[in-house]
Amino acid sequence: MQQALTSSLYRSIAVAGLLLALTVAYARGSKPHTHHLALHAVKQPGALYLTAWRNGMVSVPIEGGKLVPLRFSMKAWINDGCRWKGIETLMPIDNHRYFYRYDEEILECEPGADPYIKTPRTGLVTVED
Repeated sequence: MQQALTSSLYRSIAVAGLLLALTVAYARGSKPHTHHLALHAVKQPGALYLTAWRNGMVSVPIEGGKLVPLRFSMKAWINDGCRWKGIETLMPIDNHRYFYRYDEEILECEPGADPYIKTPRTGLVTVED
């Protein structure tokens, strides 16, 4: 009788442990993890870029470890008298790198403004962690 009781007790503990482990694994897998992205693109000398990387690496949540296409945009009045929009497009290459493309649009200019030249560029973005 005691062996049957002990055997059932051990089975219950094992099942409870397995359920706890599965719950923890599911909870970990379903939460997005914040990754830091580093930009690797050549800057044209004297160019001004409206970029998400203006202060260093960018942090983004990536769910499930699979990279998805990303797009950042920023608008600003520049000292050339025009309002610009910078558009950054990231397309996944593999699980740790993106193809990067930067484009600009002039949205409007003040009368008599002398707009700067557009400075599109391409490069890579790497997932640092």
